[in-house]
Amino acid sequence: MKRYIALGVLAITVLVWWQPITIGRTAVTIPEGASAKEIAEYLSEQHVVRDSDEFLFWLRLTGKEKTLKSGIYELDTYKNPLYVISHLTRGGRCDIMVTIPEGLTISQIADILTAEGIVEREAFISLCNDPSFVEKLGIPASSLEGYLFPDTYSFSHHQNDSDVAATFVSNFKRTCDEFSIHDPDSLFLVITLASLVEKEAQVEEERVLIARVFINRLIEGRPLESCATILYALKMLDFEKYHTKQQLLERDLKLDSPYNTYRHEGLPPGPICSPGKSSIKAVITPADANYLYFVSMGNGKHHFSKTYREHLAAKRKYSAKN
Repeated sequence: MKRYIALGVLAITVLVWWQPITIGRTAVTIPEGASAKEIAEYLSEQHVVRDSDEFLFWLRLTGKEKTLKSGIYELDTYKNPLYVISHLTRGGRCDIMVTIPEGLTISQIADILTAEGIVEREAFISLCNDPSFVEKLGIPASSLEGYLFPDTYSFSHHQNDSDVAATFVSNFKRTCDEFSIHDPDSLFLVITLASLVEKEAQVEEERVLIARVFINRLIEGRPLESCATILYALKMLDFEKYHTKQQLLERDLKLDSPYNTYRHEGLPPGPICSPGKSSIKAVITPADANYLYFVSMGNGKHHFSKTYREHLAAKRKYSAKN
């Protein structure tokens, strides 16, 4: 009799482990490119699985480490690993797909997210400019300007603003890992310069040339003289007045702002937009050239010059054409 009781208890224990009583559901987001270990730790933190190592063990046992799919899932909490694995390999539901183009500021990204009902605009902007929140995300800056990585994302109405911002930053960090950018000073240099390249370049093949011009000017101790930084400063000063401004006047070049790279040498205080992979790569592997200047030709392309005399001639030439 005792044997049957013991077997019954064992059977009930196995059944409870295999399909434990549901004590709630939670929405989780598995980001694109996340490793099996990252997913396991995240699921454990969200109380979807009881132990990350146990989850990884069953992943390896079933041979499904490489088959987990990104997306948004609603999962029962504290379920057995096989239940979770079966859902993550089928793919999650997506409430909202949103694409963030390269070269946008926090405010512009907030506009897109707000239009889709994902965040509340002012609250999201305030959060992204909260130094304590930025520090929690592991970004060595006072703002997330430049660190909300442009890509296509899937969000749900279950996510709060901090979850949304963290998703952007997680994607950004994976890109940094891809390019082996880990040192905080190097990160600041690369992302800040890449943001300038993103705003100045209109033709893909010119990114490496524009990056080289900025790097050469930094090496020689010259001001970067990026019009994009002044436009950014003007919009920070009065967005309503300057948000459509594209062309600078001579008086704009005298603007009293640390972002005025005509008046101040070195880098601006931080990125002026969120650069994409192409601009980041251009800064890491710029063209091999001695250019110090570039001027718009009016067709999306630029004329690059090595000397100031050549640059002045190019400015006269293309100003006359335009």
